[in-house]
Amino acid sequence: MKRLSALLLAPALLAACGPSASDGPVLSYEDAFIMAPIAGRDVAMGGIEISVKGGDVTLTSAISDVARTVEIHTMEMNDGTMQMRPVDSLTIADGETLTLERGGNHLMFFGLVEDLAAGEMANISFTFETEEGEPLTLEAEAEVRAQGE
Repeated sequence: MKRLSALLLAPALLAACGPSASDGPVLSYEDAFIMAPIAGRDVAMGGIEISVKGGDVTLTSAISDVARTVEIHTMEMNDGTMQMRPVDSLTIADGETLTLERGGNHLMFFGLVEDLAAGEMANISFTFETEEGEPLTLEAEAEVRAQGE
C-alpha cells in the first residue's frame, strides 16, 4: 500500500516542481529592423519576428525613441492595389511567431525625430496583453536598414 501511495503522489510532486501557469507567457524576438526613410520623408516601415511560449498574447501597441508614433499595420492586395490599414492589435497564439515584414503585416513609424542611417540601432518597446488581461512589455533593438535591403 505504501508503494501505491508513493506512485500516486509522484505526478503531483513533479507538477509542483515544474513551471506554473502563473509564470505566464514568455516573449522573444528576432530580426527587428526599421527601413531608413527616403530622403526628406519622416516616415519609415519596420518589422520583427515575435515568438511566445506559455500562453496567448495580444500585441496592443509599440513605441520608439526615433518616432512620435508607431502603428501596427496590416497589408493586403485588393484588385491589384496594395491596401495598408492600421489595426488596434494582433494576437499571437502560444508556441507561434508573429512576423511583421515588408509585403505583409508591418510597423509604420511616423514623425521620425531624427535622421536614420543604415547601420544605426533604434529601440522599440512593444506592449502586449495576456489572456488574463495582464500587461507585458518586450524591449527590442532594431537595426536600421538601407532601402532595398
